[in-house]
Amino acid sequence: MSGSLSQEQLYTEYHDRVFAYVLHRVRSKEDAEDVVSEVFLKVLNKLDSFDESKAKLSTWIYQIAKHTVIDYYRRYRISEELPEELEKDEEIDEGLLNEETLVELANALKRLNEEQREIVIRRYYHGQLLMDIAKEMSLSYGVVKLRHKEALARLERYMNCKTGFNVVK
Repeated sequence: MSGSLSQEQLYTEYHDRVFAYVLHRVRSKEDAEDVVSEVFLKVLNKLDSFDESKAKLSTWIYQIAKHTVIDYYRRYRISEELPEELEKDEEIDEGLLNEETLVELANALKRLNEEQREIVIRRYYHGQLLMDIAKEMSLSYGVVKLRHKEALARLERYMNCKTGFNVVK
């Protein structure tokens, strides 16, 4: 098992987030409760097979939740379409960027040098183009492009991306 979480702690720590994720997709509180129960049964039954080197525990649990919701639709709502967000074959739903990942990203950003951090913040937080960033920072486009690429590589290394979550380049 990951770290030293007991089964009870695992359930307590992830239940509310998994419930919110499932409820958003099945739209019925009663069905969501059933699906969440299935999710945690699967999690507990498969916990011995969890491999920390392949994914974070939270990512692994959300993947089980995602597949359990898909099974729910197959079982009970065959005539309805799957919600669009479940049809996409994504490793991780954007809504799953939980506090754990955000804290990890913030810590990784702090480790970048000031120039790289500024470029990443301008690019992804403010949505600026690299050409505009270059002009505002009085740097050549080539330098900004290189620093951007280096910053993303460092962020990926710092965040120890083993989950399939890749920093968008």
